[in-house]
Amino acid sequence: MPESTTVTTIGSWESDNVTIGQVENALTDLRRHEQRAAVRTSVLTLVAVVNTDAEADGARQIIADLGARHPSRSLIIVAVDDEPDAANGTDASVWVRAIEREGRAVCFEEVVLRVRGNARHHLDSIVEPFALPDVPMVVWLPAGLPSPGDPLMQAANRVVVDSRAVAEAGGDVLARSLTLAKRLPVADLSWMRLEQWRSMLTGLFEGAVYRPFLGAVDRVEVRGNHGPRFLLGGWLLRRLNLPPVRVHLARDDHVSVTIHGVYDGRRGTFTVARLGAEREIKSCVDIEDGPKVEQTVRMREQWPSLALASALTRFGHDEIYEEALAGARDLRLAEGDQMGPTP
Repeated sequence: MPESTTVTTIGSWESDNVTIGQVENALTDLRRHEQRAAVRTSVLTLVAVVNTDAEADGARQIIADLGARHPSRSLIIVAVDDEPDAANGTDASVWVRAIEREGRAVCFEEVVLRVRGNARHHLDSIVEPFALPDVPMVVWLPAGLPSPGDPLMQAANRVVVDSRAVAEAGGDVLARSLTLAKRLPVADLSWMRLEQWRSMLTGLFEGAVYRPFLGAVDRVEVRGNHGPRFLLGGWLLRRLNLPPVRVHLARDDHVSVTIHGVYDGRRGTFTVARLGAEREIKSCVDIEDGPKVEQTVRMREQWPSLALASALTRFGHDEIYEEALAGARDLRLAEGDQMGPTP
């Protein structure tokens, strides 16, 4: 795992059936009664929305690893969905934590709210009192996507999702991601995991010998799980200005991309593929009656906290990601179907 930084808990509080005002007062008291809490450095308000206590524990661990890189006020909301008839109520746990930085304690705050009843459908009214002034509010959905018209999106400046983790059998994950991206800047951790494939594939066309083949592509093959193959296929569809009939997708356990083209009477094949279960990616350029170049590199480490940290540094709309989503939609429409789930 990434190199750790010692995080010290310097104050905590918890109570059941509380008001938001009581939680705010608890935060203020914890800081007032602990001298080291006087220095607070928060670069954002991070709101994670989960549905179970287990998901909350996972989010807390990632946020703890994240604290040294992006000290923030973190609000984890457990929107309890297995008690639909429960009366409205909120249970709260609050921590003020510190890390040592340049001889002083830099503090950040973590709040966990377990929300029951109809209040879980109006999370905007819960998170807004915790928003820090003059810093963005980022909503992180580790295992879900917002429903259409979710009022929480009105309070968010950015959204972080993971389309691979959204388990919606028969759902339309990528289409919903496209709709969301038209409203707010979206960072998709699934898309970010594909960055090494995209970078390596782009690198294959560097140089005067290889670059002309980009304008002469006649077939693209993308293999992988649903989300990665449609995202990469949609990206290449739009980037290379291809008709959908020239992009062929197939199910596989690991991602591979092969681009075929004919230039100056010679066929060129450009491939980037993961080698089975090994954490290695092989690239290959094979030009008919010309050079053949192969390279194998290790896959980059993608610890959850590192991926989230990277997502939090990305501001504004990711136009290339949105193009990839639009291309994925085109590919699904060409198949005469609607986008399915992302396994």
